[in-house]
Amino acid sequence: MWTASCFWQKTSNMKCSIYTVLTLFALLAGVQGGHAQHHDRNWMGVFFLDTLYQPVIMGFENDSIGYEVRQPTSDIIDLLESVAMSDASGNLQFYTNGNVVVSWDGYIMEGGKGFNEGAIDGNNIFNYGYVPHTYQLIPDGYEEGVYYMLHSFISDEDLEPCDVPSVSSRMQLSKIDMRLNGGKGKVVYKNRYINEVLMGAAFAVVQHGNGHDWWLVQRSPDGMDFLSSLLQRDSVLLTVESSMTGLSSDWYDCSDFWNSALNLLDVSPDGSMLLDNFGLGYAKLMGFDRCSGEVSLMDTFSLGSTYLEYNGGEGYATVYGFAFSPSGRYLYGVGWAGFVQYDLWASDILASRMPLGGVPWALDDFQNLWPDGGVGGFGPFTLGPDGKLYNFGWTAHNLIEYPDEPGEASGYCIAAENLPSCLGPNVPYYLFSTPHPNYRLGPLTGSGCDTILSSVSSPVSDGGYGVTASPTVASGQVEVAITLPSYGNHVAAELQVVDMLGRVMEWHRFPPYAYLHSLEVSDWPAGIYSIVLLEKDRPKASARLVVAR
Repeated sequence: MWTASCFWQKTSNMKCSIYTVLTLFALLAGVQGGHAQHHDRNWMGVFFLDTLYQPVIMGFENDSIGYEVRQPTSDIIDLLESVAMSDASGNLQFYTNGNVVVSWDGYIMEGGKGFNEGAIDGNNIFNYGYVPHTYQLIPDGYEEGVYYMLHSFISDEDLEPCDVPSVSSRMQLSKIDMRLNGGKGKVVYKNRYINEVLMGAAFAVVQHGNGHDWWLVQRSPDGMDFLSSLLQRDSVLLTVESSMTGLSSDWYDCSDFWNSALNLLDVSPDGSMLLDNFGLGYAKLMGFDRCSGEVSLMDTFSLGSTYLEYNGGEGYATVYGFAFSPSGRYLYGVGWAGFVQYDLWASDILASRMPLGGVPWALDDFQNLWPDGGVGGFGPFTLGPDGKLYNFGWTAHNLIEYPDEPGEASGYCIAAENLPSCLGPNVPYYLFSTPHPNYRLGPLTGSGCDTILSSVSSPVSDGGYGVTASPTVASGQVEVAITLPSYGNHVAAELQVVDMLGRVMEWHRFPPYAYLHSLEVSDWPAGIYSIVLLEKDRPKASARLVVAR
């Protein structure tokens, strides 16, 4: 019988018997796969050629990204700052710019026009310049193939006294069913109003603690009040109001209102924290209860500033776009001041502020520094399925490779300082790291959260684990994808590859919520290998890999 001290020791020169490996195969034979939830496997970009924008499908492959430049169809669509939705296995389903929904084949889906009619400028310009991402996509928690788009209806009502056209008069929901129209999908209905409450255009989406339903979290333009709506499919089960007791926006001037109203509301990967601007140069860290939907104030802190000279001007700049690291410990900020990191576990968050790069100078269409010294070479942060933080803004491709490490150990790469791109020399595309909810958040098992009253029965979960290798016969690079019943911070998901002699060829620990890893087997001896998924040092699933020559 194999022992933990023999087989699971994390070393490459350990040897066990062939009997050990065969016993492991027998042990894992009955393990079933779980729900993959790889809805974020594909992202969107565009390629500008001869005055025509062509769609670029960004597919996460191994530890890198593949780029498929699609030939334009007869449906000419502006896909700047678009977002894609994949099924649970990672297959592209559709993509949208918030106004038009396009099926995987590149054609506008049946019913895929006419969203947001009457929006701010009368032309359905939904990706409004100061609120670049005011729509998000979520899967139905009970039926595969059904998806919803949540989108703010941006009105022309100004935020007095500063004339900030940034409020959402109503929150809308549209339903997309990919099981219809021969698998090309259909928009079943569009522009259905969830509520009539006047709230900020940017919002957050967090999976409820039961693992099936979704919280829609809206904020007032000044960020002092929050409204959480619990969505089960397309129905609102309840709404919860929260206020930032002890805080006030009475001191706001117009720049404070602009900063608070026009930027994203960010969610930690585990759904327990929210981060929002508090006027200009300050942030408020808030707790979020995935069971009750309540928002509570945890802390406020100064963001610090950087002296900046630009385009013949000068002044002090700060950061205003944020993202949490996978564990929730580190907070990344970006703005004209550059890229910075904060340690949220520090007693003094401002004192922990660490600059990661210089000014994010804008890049032109050829990925050269903008000749006039313009600022703007950044976009929103998005956590990738490989556990890395991406920050794409048009031709500027920024990257945080190890976001749970401090300072320089985070492996940050700023495009303006690593031309032409942090993704490599041959990525001449406009890319967009459009924010999306954490699809792998899952249920809070064992809490009262998973017993919320529901008229719809939950699907039976196999509760299983899975690991796949592609290709299964290889001589070079191999993509390994895992499936877990829970991807939270408490999960210690590890991967080991062993040969038939029990030698560990590779060991890898997945960051929280990541599910992709790459193997390079070009130097491995030909033969059969076992790829083993472990959780807390216990084997959960395995896959076979044949290395050929």
